[in-house]
Amino acid sequence: MPETIVEIKPRPRDRMWIKLSGGRFFTIPQSEGQALGTGIVLRDDDIERLSRIDQYVRGRDKALRLLSIRARSRHELESALAGMEIAPGVRSGILEELRELGLVDDARFAREFAGARIELKRVGPHRLRFELGKFGVSSAIVDRVLDESFPSGRQDELAWEVVRKRLGSRKPDEGDIRRINGLLKRKGFDYGVINRIAYELLKHRRGSFETTSDEESFGQDDE
Repeated sequence: MPETIVEIKPRPRDRMWIKLSGGRFFTIPQSEGQALGTGIVLRDDDIERLSRIDQYVRGRDKALRLLSIRARSRHELESALAGMEIAPGVRSGILEELRELGLVDDARFAREFAGARIELKRVGPHRLRFELGKFGVSSAIVDRVLDESFPSGRQDELAWEVVRKRLGSRKPDEGDIRRINGLLKRKGFDYGVINRIAYELLKHRRGSFETTSDEESFGQDDE
């Protein structure tokens, strides 16, 4: 149904606000509205065009705000835009533009996320697979990132760092070993790694562990 433009106001960043007689309003770039003025009657296809431009402006602004806080997966941004009721075609256009600009890259996001989680929390591959899956990162990318993040022996090194941080130089008892097993499971290490460590702890129950000089710099464990 045709509607009339009843009000136009300038907006920051070279934009303009347009209100229609039916009560709807849109914010579009001034370059897109140079031929518009109050009293002009718009057909349905004109109104649809204004709506899609408005969705693009709002959606792109939202995506850039989110990216300014931290890196985001494509799925995260897609979900945020869907929550704003941005049309699927407009969402795809925004995300493709951001991908071409290098602002959306699931492989880079997954590498950075995995690196930070390993460094700060000493988590294993199963925990990371679960967490990256929640961000909508594809299985193929997750597999590649986990292969890069956990070369041979890396899991054992990280798991022993968790053990040393937990025990310090204290001699482990059976309760310690059970709790450490549970902690390593929650952190997502392979069962083979956990079993090897449990075996070594049982074997050395009467010994003590030497702490590493780096232990005090580790982040707090998240159980």
